[in-house]
Amino acid sequence: MKTLSRYLADNFTSQYKTCVEPQADGYLLVRVGYPINGTEATRMINGQYVRNELLVETLLEDIRNELARSH
Repeated sequence: MKTLSRYLADNFTSQYKTCVEPQADGYLLVRVGYPINGTEATRMINGQYVRNELLVETLLEDIRNELARSH
């Protein structure tokens, strides 16, 4: 099973700044920033959902779409 950080590294080039911050309540705060134009997408995901590859792929696609709209 991949970690969420690995999914981010596999899906976003080095131009993006990615971060996964574990929260005390078991959630993960996911940040993907695009410093070139100053945009950032932030999502909260339950740590247990990371095992579901389809949910993770949906989350990543949503982040990509949000960042694309910001350009």
